[in-house]
Amino acid sequence: MKIIRPPQFADKQKRLWENGLPPGDKTGWPDVDQYYSVAPGMLTILTGYPGSGKSEWLDALLLNLSKQGWKFLLYSPENLPHELHLAKWLEKLWNKPFGDGPTERISPAEVQVGLDELGQHFAFLAPKAEEPVSMPSILADASTYFEDDFSDSKHGLIVDPWNELEHLRPRDISETEYISYTLGMVRAWARERRIHVWIVAHPQKLKRLDSGHLPIPNPDSISGSVHWWNKADCSITVHRDLADPRNPNVDIYVQKVRFKHIGKVGKATLRYVRLTGRYESMPAKQFSVVRDDD
Repeated sequence: MKIIRPPQFADKQKRLWENGLPPGDKTGWPDVDQYYSVAPGMLTILTGYPGSGKSEWLDALLLNLSKQGWKFLLYSPENLPHELHLAKWLEKLWNKPFGDGPTERISPAEVQVGLDELGQHFAFLAPKAEEPVSMPSILADASTYFEDDFSDSKHGLIVDPWNELEHLRPRDISETEYISYTLGMVRAWARERRIHVWIVAHPQKLKRLDSGHLPIPNPDSISGSVHWWNKADCSITVHRDLADPRNPNVDIYVQKVRFKHIGKVGKATLRYVRLTGRYESMPAKQFSVVRDDD
């Protein structure tokens, strides 16, 4: 390691003072933007119960960011085959259902236009059959991929989910130590290359509350280690009432933000549109105006 002293940052510090601390890019939902924005070179941990919609929400977030010039590489084995994953993106893109039904569906021309647009911003990591996929192998392939992209675009890497990876943990270290080391490696990789990394990780099974509802999982509810909370720059939980499938409301809990110019801890509620897989801001509350008839 080399030694760096504060005066060496004089020029960068001056520019930062003059221009201000740069916020991240907007998520596409004003209610979420006040708590979470997306900046290059950070690690976001995303969790939530199965069926809560965390992967669906992440897809919607990525599409919103792609409109701001972001490009992404995804390892998402739970969303295979890729054509089904793309069908969900096309629904969000066109705000129409992909399949046939009573609502006007996406046309063949729109499918092609949509695929061309998605192709400008998204690519998949597709390992060969029986090929083990570990975090180091993903980072190695991602490094090669992003080195070939000489554009000025902002870049993101998605691993969804963590439990689908091959975890080659040495026998002489605990699971907690392994997770700490691996997440630290990912975060260092992200910062060095200024690539935002999202890792989706399932929480462990939690005891139901007296009300019968499941508690809201925290980052340290993820199986294996409290370091899911410690190592993250941002931690988000996607949570919905699984007991009432008719309820379209989805809560986005921003539970950790390392840098205050990026966001803050808080909760936003979005409405999930099942027909097209979109997430929409909640309708503004209507207030009646009372006038005095003097």
